[in-house]
Amino acid sequence: MLIHNGGSVFHDFQFSTNRELNAQRKHSYTLSELMNDPDLNKDASELVWDWLIGEGIAPELSITKRCHQLEIPVLMFTIPGADFWHLFRGGDAWGELGKNAFMNFAILRERLRRPFHYVCMGSAVVHPEVFTKAIAGIQTEEFRADVVDFLDMYRPRTRVSIFGHYYKMTHKEYLEQWMKE
Repeated sequence: MLIHNGGSVFHDFQFSTNRELNAQRKHSYTLSELMNDPDLNKDASELVWDWLIGEGIAPELSITKRCHQLEIPVLMFTIPGADFWHLFRGGDAWGELGKNAFMNFAILRERLRRPFHYVCMGSAVVHPEVFTKAIAGIQTEEFRADVVDFLDMYRPRTRVSIFGHYYKMTHKEYLEQWMKE
């Protein structure tokens, strides 16, 4: 399964729908640019909200769309209000975000009852915390959990990789290594 935090699903949708941005940048807009014009993220933000509440589909070139095509479950956990895409929806969308996280957490816990290999790619706070909460409620020792990151961050090191390995490398390097095995 693929588990997004709020930022990773946004970037997945943003990069897959904006080819000009892909050619010019390695990442999304800078904080300074967003402070001056938050609407820079509006189009991709709307795609994320529509996908999240079940009214839209993932963009064609996204990893999320590829997972849907391969029938790989896609979950998302985000800290409410932490990402710029949260600016662009009000009303019932926040309630849908909460319901979605609740359902995704139940799906994650059920999946973790079977033997698994969890790979946390990145240092985001959300993934290590969601992972530890999910395994706290199940009684299993049949799993391995690795962390892949280009920075040495304490949360994934102390909460996730204690069950496996910590790889200090880029995500691309890890995937290339994993594909060889």
